[in-house]
Amino acid sequence: MIVRKNITLENIHLKKLEPLINKHKGNLSAAIRDSIDMADVALLQYGTIEEAIKSITTGDKKLTGREQSIESGKNVLIASPVFQWMLKWTQGIPLDHEIIDELLDPLKIKTISELDKHINAISRESGWNCEVSIFCMDNMYPETATVAVTGNNELYRDFLSQLVIMFMVYNMGLDIDVIYRRATSTRIDLKKSEGGAQRSAASDHFGYLKDAVDEFVSRRDFWKNLVEIYRSLNYNMVSLNKDQYEQILAGNTPLDIGIFESLSKKHISSIPHPEFQELLKKTHESMQIIDKIELFDNGLNIYHSYKNEIAVQKLKDYYISLLSANGHQYEAKYSSSLLVLNHVCCRV
Repeated sequence: MIVRKNITLENIHLKKLEPLINKHKGNLSAAIRDSIDMADVALLQYGTIEEAIKSITTGDKKLTGREQSIESGKNVLIASPVFQWMLKWTQGIPLDHEIIDELLDPLKIKTISELDKHINAISRESGWNCEVSIFCMDNMYPETATVAVTGNNELYRDFLSQLVIMFMVYNMGLDIDVIYRRATSTRIDLKKSEGGAQRSAASDHFGYLKDAVDEFVSRRDFWKNLVEIYRSLNYNMVSLNKDQYEQILAGNTPLDIGIFESLSKKHISSIPHPEFQELLKKTHESMQIIDKIELFDNGLNIYHSYKNEIAVQKLKDYYISLLSANGHQYEAKYSSSLLVLNHVCCRV
């Protein structure tokens, strides 16, 4: 085919090219080159000139995948600062199992490669600018796997990590082994979960605030008022079991063993001593009965801020009796702000 390079233009064509001619300060060749580039883009999107003209002039333009999902109601458009604010203030609150199944349908995703492809498509369509890479030896029944999430926004990385990891927990029997964090990437190693485990490491990692938030929502006024009280007194408060407080009102010095038995689901004498020590530290520091407990192989240090010597002596006797109830004998020394308890022997 012979291409004729001479061009004949009528005034009507020049009128249509006028915005491009003005753009190029009267350079008609440059204006025509621009119009050719625009035609090329239209042909790539619509296939033919006729289809392009029809779509553009009728307003019936071809929607992108993201636009189609918004129009159908599957997705909504939300400003990036608002979304980041939501992610920031919901950290530690896990997505419901049903939400993850809605985003990553386990009936459609059977292999690791399918999961990899699907989650990256979601990230691209949502504009999160993160990329997920999943490595494993078995594409369908992996014993171990590594998930790498790269991207500059840490909140987006954590959110994508939760989607991928919890899908693998629910549907592939894997659980978090180790997490590595860097400035622009997160790597999570997974292994087959231990049978019979009531809670997964992944649930604890992504849902560490779930129980607290559930309690706050169920008794909102109580917790709101309690926070206000603690904050107004700069947390200079001690929390006690009501039965124990009643005994104190009656002039007795009770051992509050019920809290340990309730948390461990065991009689106090049956709680392994290292576990009991950890419970003691956790509960008494949180209840602010004392300031801090340091645990050692053969003893523990208890830091307090009580000034009355009689009170400090009773505190010493209280801890010796409490540890004895667990089957272990301790000797104690004390000063104005410290109890030093040394392990002597234990019940056989």
